[in-house]
Order: sequence, then C-alpha cells, then structure tokens
Amino acid sequence: MACPLAPEPVYPRPDPHHNQFIRRLFKGLHSWLGLITDVDYRIPIGSVQFLGLNLFLVNQPQAVKRVMVDAVEQFPKHPYTLWVLEPLIGRAIFSVNGSEWERQRRMVDQAFQVAQLRRVLPQMQGAVAAMVERLDASLIAARPADSAGGVALEIDQAMTLVTADVIVRTILSRPLQQAEASGIFEAFARYQRRAGQVLILRLMRLPQRRLQAYLGRHAATIRRWIDGAIEERLRAAAVPASVPQDLLQALLEARDPQSGTGFARAELLDQVCFLFLAGHETSASALGMAAYLLSCYPEVQQRLRAEVQQLMGSRAGAPEGLSFDDLRQLPYAAAVFNETLRLYPPVSFFIREACREGDLVDRRCPLGSLVTISPWVVQRQEQQWPQPHGFRPERFLAESCSAEERQLARDVWIPYGMGPRKCPGAAFALQEALLVLAELVRRYELLPEPGQTPDLVARLTLRSRNGIRLRLRRLPEAEVAP
Repeated sequence: MACPLAPEPVYPRPDPHHNQFIRRLFKGLHSWLGLITDVDYRIPIGSVQFLGLNLFLVNQPQAVKRVMVDAVEQFPKHPYTLWVLEPLIGRAIFSVNGSEWERQRRMVDQAFQVAQLRRVLPQMQGAVAAMVERLDASLIAARPADSAGGVALEIDQAMTLVTADVIVRTILSRPLQQAEASGIFEAFARYQRRAGQVLILRLMRLPQRRLQAYLGRHAATIRRWIDGAIEERLRAAAVPASVPQDLLQALLEARDPQSGTGFARAELLDQVCFLFLAGHETSASALGMAAYLLSCYPEVQQRLRAEVQQLMGSRAGAPEGLSFDDLRQLPYAAAVFNETLRLYPPVSFFIREACREGDLVDRRCPLGSLVTISPWVVQRQEQQWPQPHGFRPERFLAESCSAEERQLARDVWIPYGMGPRKCPGAAFALQEALLVLAELVRRYELLPEPGQTPDLVARLTLRSRNGIRLRLRRLPEAEVAP
C-alpha cells in the first residue's frame, strides 16, 4: 500500500544523533528536516556551537512558552527571517520586530475580525465551487477509465490552486485565472527551493548580500504580478460603484488607533505579498496532507463524511453552500484538520534571536544566540504526546480527548505559533479548510494511490518533493446529501 493504515502515517525518519553537524547542514540544503536527529524528539533542549554561533532547539513546553509568550521581547524574530523573506514580502508583519511590528499587527488584526471572515465567506465558497467543477471535469475526462478504483489525481496541485483562488478572491474580489496561476506557482516553487538553501548557506557564513540578491531574482515575478493585481483593483475601486468587501479593502480602511495612520502603498504591497504566501502556500500544504491522510484512513474519512452529511441533511430548504454558522457545527472536521497540522505543520521551524544574556532550561543562552522552536519536533515529542507519530483526530475532539490532551493542545500545539505573534489568519485558515474538506468528502471518496508515498521536505513550508498522488472516486448522487 502507498501509506500505512495504522498506526503511523509517513514521515522522514531522522538521522542518528552521532552524525556530525556539518553533515546535517548539508542535508539541510535539501530539507531543513535533515537538521533533526532522533534524539531531538526526546530531549527538552538541544544546543550546538557552529562557526561561533550558538544554536538552540527548544522543545520543553515551559521554555517554548517563555520564548514565544512570556519573554517575547527578549527573543524577537531572528534577522535571518527578515532577510530570507524580504525579497518576497518586504517588511511585512511576519518578519519585522518592535514598534514596526506592533503598528502593523494593530491594523492587520482589523482585517481578520470575525465580521471580515463572514464577509469573505462567499468568495471562499466560489473558489471551492470552482474546485469541484475542476475535479468533476477531471473525472469525466477519465471515463471510461474511471472504475471502482477511482481516477489518479495530484491532490497537492488541486489544493494549491483552490487555496490560491481563495486568497485572490478574498483579497482582490476576482477569481484566479488559469493562465496566470501556473507561472506564479512555478515562481513560488523556485523561491521555496532557493530560500531553503540560502538560509543554510548563510549559517555557513556565505555573504548575505549576494544570497539575498539571488533570491530577489526569483521573487520579482511574484511581486510584479501582485503589484499589478493591486493596481488593477485600486483603479476599479475608483469608479463610483459598490466598494468590494474584501481583505484588500479592509487593509485600505485599517487605521492604527495610536497614530491614525494607514498602510502606505509600498506597505500594502508587502502585506498582500505576505498574505498571498501565507494564505495559499501554508493552506495548500496542510490541505494536501489532510487529503492524503483521509485516503489512508477510510474510517476517519467515513466519520467525517457522516458528520457533513448529517449537517447537510438538517438544512432542508437552506442555500447549497455551508454557512458561517454551519462551519461551527463540524467539530470532527476541525479535529481532523488540527491533527493534520500537528503531524504536518506547514511552517516547521520558527527562529528567534536572544537579544540579551539568559538561560534556557539548564543551558546558558548567550546574547545573539539563534533559538529555534520547531512545531514539527515539539508536536511529535515522545515525552508529551501519546503515540506522537500516529494519526488520531480524537486528540482534538472535546467529547473524547483526555484532560492531558486538552492541556497539550493549549501548550504544545503551535502550528500557528503562540503568544502575541500567533498567526492572525488562523481562523481564516480553519474556515477555508472546513469548506474544502467538507466538499471533498461529501462528493468524493479519496483512495490511496498504490506505490506512492510523499517525500516530505521542509523549506519555507512543508511540501512533498514528489507530489501527493491519490485516487478520487465520485460518490453516487444518492450518497451526496442535498
């Protein structure tokens, strides 16, 4: 079979701890997961010194909380975060610190209020409906090859397209055109590969300016496209008509309550570039792996389908799409997505800088140390999680999880980060994921593709080097709830 049915889904096995750090760095050029050893899944903190730089991997929950919540000013985003992303997202909220970040966060939070999530739901629904049309067209084109075994499909590509469509519709109030999609996706893929490599090369002390200029060539295509799309949208909004209620409009209207200022045009471009990266790339990563897990675990898929069908059956006479309130009635779907994020966090590494002398657990942490917190490692810690590599959505289901699991979900489930720098788009991502997963299981059966196993690599986000291939079978109309 392409994936194990129990108890552990696929993940790259770490190297033995005795391997030299320089060898792990070279493996890190391919995937940042190559930096991790088997011991890292068991220890509270790891440390190594390389070329005069002190490197820490923090796993202990109390220490994680200290770095990300209690002493967040002592551990700001590392300068490496800024320079590796600056060619693509400029000085957007994700990578800056101090008063610059505080001002941006106050305004970005306004764009992601609950009211805004309600307003952009129709755009999300439109993107999901377009996804269903594309999937149906693929199945029709495959007939009569389509049989009980379903039709082979690159689900990661389907998820990349729908999440990009969602973010374009919710930011710019228009669908993503097929002609523009492929070029942008290719540019993102190139930037991902190069950024993953240059961060390791920077650790090896290669010149920063040359590395950043190298990244800039790959980012230029994306920034030009987004800048043109913003300009087109701004020109359209200048014509007397109804103002689109989208995220771009929310960003345009946002004002810092302390200074009264809004985003300048250049700042707006940076924020939209970041939202596009975070809004489509991280969601595509998570949804691709969620679909893969559902194909591997038919009992989970069937339970999720039953939950969706029950909800749809109770909505007789209601509009076709799931409403904002409907999505709050899919606890098992949310649990499936949260467990996917635990096993396969799209952003697998956060890096911070120690801006003063201090201690971490039982280690001295010198000024200037690079402090790493890895959701990938923390969420698979053997001392914390029962069956840490197993797929058990029940961990996140209130009716069945233990008190210990509820505590873990609060303390060491960090796919969005935690504390004041937690991702402001977490609720947006969950809303999008619930819409996509509900439509997938409601209309299709997801089946594993024999002989295909994702080869996971972590760079800016977690992706499969060889794609995520599964089989899709359209459910009989009688099984699709109205």
